[in-house]
Amino acid sequence: MQEKNENLEPLKPNLDLFNAISDETRLKILMILSHSEFTVNELKEVLDIHQSNASRHLSKLSACGLLKDRREGTKAFYGLSDDLYMSSRLYDMISKAWEQLPDLAVVESKVEELLVSRRNNYSAKFHKLSEAGGSLRAQISLFAHLMVQFDHAIDIGCGEGGDLSFMLAGRCKKVTAIDISESSVKGVNEIARNRGFSNIKALCADMRKIPLPTGCADLVLMSQVLHHAPSPQEALAEAVRLLKPGATLALLDLAEHHEEELRETHGHLWLGFSEERIRFLLQNQPCEIVETEIIQSEISEEKKLPAICIIVKKIG
Repeated sequence: MQEKNENLEPLKPNLDLFNAISDETRLKILMILSHSEFTVNELKEVLDIHQSNASRHLSKLSACGLLKDRREGTKAFYGLSDDLYMSSRLYDMISKAWEQLPDLAVVESKVEELLVSRRNNYSAKFHKLSEAGGSLRAQISLFAHLMVQFDHAIDIGCGEGGDLSFMLAGRCKKVTAIDISESSVKGVNEIARNRGFSNIKALCADMRKIPLPTGCADLVLMSQVLHHAPSPQEALAEAVRLLKPGATLALLDLAEHHEEELRETHGHLWLGFSEERIRFLLQNQPCEIVETEIIQSEISEEKKLPAICIIVKKIG
């Protein structure tokens, strides 16, 4: 299990910080930003408040080191700061507090609607093997770690065509391909029938709630999907849940970067991940990171961002 080092937590509780998080609206803002980064205008729409009030609350939270902002032209995207994410005791306290919000379900529903709208607007603009960071070298590096036979592999976020699912089918007795897009799932099942693959089945599901039993898989693959997750922490927890004890979670995604335009061009919710961030997201899960590799893009006309490959083993 990933260990917390509470002595090194960057944010220490003080009067200003407690004053900032004691306000119900500011607590809601922190909860909303735990799902993804949002603009002031998006926050005011979710919370049904004036833009000036939203800006005032954001300023208060930022002054305490709880938020960060990224600029993209005239837009400013706000999110939880790295310091807050790495201050485990403080983050746990805040997350338990927002669970007591009287209209939590309503706010979360509005956030989910906004994220679904983003995904629908941009999902047609990228493909599994051609999007930024989805280089052939990265795919080969990932599969170099997986050259053993598995009884049951799950490909979360298989995408249109299910390229990696079919690659896995040659080494696995059974492959379950998961995608939130009904058209992608229908396409993968049709390709499987046409190509005579009897060991592949595609299911339509949110990566945070997959209708499969706990401990059913030898391998869970998440390739170029986590940066589209409304909640990476929930998505990783669900992936770990599906693993048998001693089984493998293979994670391939963009390494942490600052290419904000990918939010608009590819619908990315998160700008890549570092090993430190993945360790934080997995800290309460029964697993350990056993290998990490940063994979630089091969030289080509279409330069791609570096990818990060992380191999995780379930404990117990």
